[in-house]
Amino acid sequence: MVPVPRTAARLLTAVAALAAVATLAGCTSAPGRPLEDYAGEPKGVEAPASSAGGASWVAWLDDGAKVAIVLYGSSSCPPKVANISATAADSIKATLAPAPGGICTRDYVPHTTVFTTPESIGKTGEVNVVLPDSTLTLPARQG
Repeated sequence: MVPVPRTAARLLTAVAALAAVATLAGCTSAPGRPLEDYAGEPKGVEAPASSAGGASWVAWLDDGAKVAIVLYGSSSCPPKVANISATAADSIKATLAPAPGGICTRDYVPHTTVFTTPESIGKTGEVNVVLPDSTLTLPARQG
């Protein structure tokens, strides 16, 4: 067995410690990742009139602790939001998940993705949710 110099041994120990921390961090839910993802509209929330005809919309859930983003598309290949991030106190950027491959049905139904509201989002004014092809507006939070 070849002796390992002290500096290399310390480096190996540090790398092992960082790997352990990264592994443990993977056990918690990452900020901006979906809490829930399901077919249909959010439970207990009435769709706004502007969503008639299948327009995307957003809503506060749990007194503003969560944000639900509703997108419309195929039930077999639903559009999904992969993550969100606050870009300002009044703006959230939503990144869509890649479209699944394969054949999709030609129906047009709602699909909801729910996120924890980013901590830096203000509570007193409207909040814009910026999607790649549109911007949706949340009213000032209640609660």
